[in-house]
Amino acid sequence: MSEINNEVKASKPKKPFYKRAWFIVLVVIVVIGILGAAFGSGDDSKKDSDNKVATEKDKKNDTSKENNDNNDDSKDDDIQVKDIYNVGDILKDGDIKIVYVSSGDYTEDNEFMQPEDGMKYIFLTFAFINAGKKDESISFYSFDCYADGYACDMHYSNDDDDLSATLSAGRSTMGSIYFEVPVDAEVIEVEYETNVFTNEKIKFAFEGNKDSGYVLEENTTRTEDAYKVGDIVAGSKVNIKYVSCEDYTSDNQFIQPKSGYHFVSLTFEFENTGNSDRIVSAFSFCCYANGVACDQTYLRDDNLNGTISAGRKIKGTVTFEVPDDAEVIEVEYDDNVWTSKKIVFTVK
Repeated sequence: MSEINNEVKASKPKKPFYKRAWFIVLVVIVVIGILGAAFGSGDDSKKDSDNKVATEKDKKNDTSKENNDNNDDSKDDDIQVKDIYNVGDILKDGDIKIVYVSSGDYTEDNEFMQPEDGMKYIFLTFAFINAGKKDESISFYSFDCYADGYACDMHYSNDDDDLSATLSAGRSTMGSIYFEVPVDAEVIEVEYETNVFTNEKIKFAFEGNKDSGYVLEENTTRTEDAYKVGDIVAGSKVNIKYVSCEDYTSDNQFIQPKSGYHFVSLTFEFENTGNSDRIVSAFSFCCYANGVACDQTYLRDDNLNGTISAGRKIKGTVTFEVPDDAEVIEVEYDDNVWTSKKIVFTVK
């Protein structure tokens, strides 16, 4: 009997595929998809139109911004592009404005650091102004000197006008670089490497004793949310207490501030509120007097440097050499090197 039923089932004619339920459902889905695409394309065309308008608007804004930037540049004493720059020239490297302030022969006071026979020391002075929104690092190591095409040695002077600095937005620095060159050299050029990956260079001509008279414009605008002595601020997985700030007198006869300057020390206490070790370093601090970078001095035994585990604390000082007549002195702590987030502390 079961065999008969199986034979009946086997002999039963099958429905054509276009009458089957799965095919009907598939057709309905395809139709809905086509209709949706049709309406969607209308929306997309509208979006494309909106995007096009936004793009054109952005272009206008960018053009307006570019014009403003150009106007700003035009105010910067006619910034120009040249193959080689002379004393008094002003140029731009990205968001950094560079002023070639002066050049000349340099006399070293240290009797143990005199040039070799037939050689002399020279200097070139530059000003760097950060007109961008992110940190910029300036280093005298980025400079090389050539006398009649031959490389010259850099001279590490004892003068306290070090050009190296990390500049946050709106900050500036001015300082000199020194080289040992032949007395009879006819052509002396200094190259500044703007990009270590592309080896791009900016060339400056040494012009003997020449001074442009340029004076670095100072900025006495105070940071609104700067912290004062006694304040505690929460940083990235760390609490920072601004313990004290005072003038500091060095008892080291070889480490003294230059004329018109004095040392100022700030004491901080760091508490690690995270779950992993935290490195605390004085190198994370920068000081600015009227917007101009100041040199940090590492002469105290309680310099703020160390590694603290979770829940631990460290206390120490950071010391800077600042002008006696500065109106506004601020110290910045780099709380996040990736975002350039700064915590600002008031000194004066």
